[in-house]
Amino acid sequence: MKISLVVDVEEELEELNTHSAVSYHWRVWELMGLIQPPGMSRQQFLIRSILINVLVTFLFPLTLLANLFFTNSLKELFENLTITITDMVANLKFINVFLVRRQLREIQGILWVLDKRAKTVHNEQELRVLRQSVRIAQSSFRTFAGIFVFGTTLSCIRVAIARHRQLLYPAWFGVDWQCSDVAYWIINVYQLFGLIVQAMQDCANDSYPPAYLSILTGHMRALELRVRRIGYPEPDPMSHILYNRAKYQQSVYLQLSECIEDYINILRLHAIIQEILSVACMAQFVCSAAVQCTVAMHFLYVVDSNDLSTMILSLVFFIAVTLEVFIICYFGDRMRTQSEALLDAFYACNWMDQMPQFKRNLIITLMRTQRPSLICAGGYISVTLETFVQVNRLTYSVFTLLLRAK
Repeated sequence: MKISLVVDVEEELEELNTHSAVSYHWRVWELMGLIQPPGMSRQQFLIRSILINVLVTFLFPLTLLANLFFTNSLKELFENLTITITDMVANLKFINVFLVRRQLREIQGILWVLDKRAKTVHNEQELRVLRQSVRIAQSSFRTFAGIFVFGTTLSCIRVAIARHRQLLYPAWFGVDWQCSDVAYWIINVYQLFGLIVQAMQDCANDSYPPAYLSILTGHMRALELRVRRIGYPEPDPMSHILYNRAKYQQSVYLQLSECIEDYINILRLHAIIQEILSVACMAQFVCSAAVQCTVAMHFLYVVDSNDLSTMILSLVFFIAVTLEVFIICYFGDRMRTQSEALLDAFYACNWMDQMPQFKRNLIITLMRTQRPSLICAGGYISVTLETFVQVNRLTYSVFTLLLRAK
C-alpha cells in the first residue's frame, strides 16, 4: 500500500505541467495558423494559415461590414451592429495573439522553471493548488466553448425553421441568393464554416486571459504557502546533541533566497502577462459596452415584432459579452487578492531570530510586495470586479440615452 502511494505521488510530479492549462488554446492557435504545429513543414503551415485567415479572418467580417450599408430599418441596423462589432473586435484580439506569440513562448519557459521548483519542494498542498489552477483554466475554456456551441446551434436552428430564406447572419455577398438555390447553399455552407472557425478563435481569445491569470494566481498561492513555512518548525536545541544554530539559520536563509528567486520569476511572469493582456482586455471592455447597448436596443425592437428565435439569440449575445468581462475581472481580482496574501506571508515567516542577511533581504522583498499585482487594460484600467461594475454602469447610462432617442 505504501509503495503504491509513493508511485502515485511520483506520477503526479511527472505530470505537473501548469502550461497544460492553455493546451486547448495552443491547439486552436495551431489550427488557425497562428503557431506552427510540431511536425508540420513551414510551407504547409503557411498555406493553411493564409487560406484560413483570408477566407475567414479577413473576408467573413468584411461581408458583415458591407451589409451595414444596405440596412433598411433600425432593427436591422442594431442586429448587424451587434454581430459586426463582436466579430471585428474578436479579429483584433486574434491579431493581438499573433503579435505577442513570442511572449507566449517566454511564458512557457518561465512556467517550466516554476514547475521544476514545485517538484523539487515536493509539498503536497502546493502541488494540489497548482493542479487546481490548471483545472480551473481548462474549465474556463470549456465554459466559453459551450456558449459558442449553443449560439452557433441556435443560429442553425433559426435558419432551419424560418418561413423564408435567410442566412445564418446578415451579410452581403453581391449575389441574389434569394432566387438561386446554388448561391443560397454555397453562402450558407461558407457562413457555417466561417462561423465555426470564428467561434473557435473567439473561444480561445476570450478564455486565454482568465487561463493565464489562473496559472499566475496558482503559482502565487504556492509561493505563499512556501514562504509561510520558512523558519517553521524551529528545531528544539535540547532534542539533538549536534544542533548548530548558525547552521540552522544558514539553512533558513537559503530557503528565503530560493523563495525570492521564485518571486522574481513570478514578477517576470506577471510582467509578460500584463503585456499580452493589456490590449485584449481593453478591447473586451470596449466591445462589451458597445455590444450590450446595441443588443439591448435590438431586443427592444425585436420584442415589438414578436420574433422569439431572434429574441433568444439577442439574449445569448448579451449574456455572453457580459460573462466575458465578468470572468476576466473575477480572475484579475483573485490575482490581486492573492498578491496581498503573498505580502502577508513574508511578514508571517519566522524572521525574528534569523541572521542579519536574512532580515535585510526580507526588507528589500517587502518593499516590492507593498505594491499589489494588478493587470491593467490599456495600461490604465485595472482588471478587477470594481471595473466590471463601472463598465456595466457606463453601459446602462449609454443605453438610457439611446432609449430616450428611440
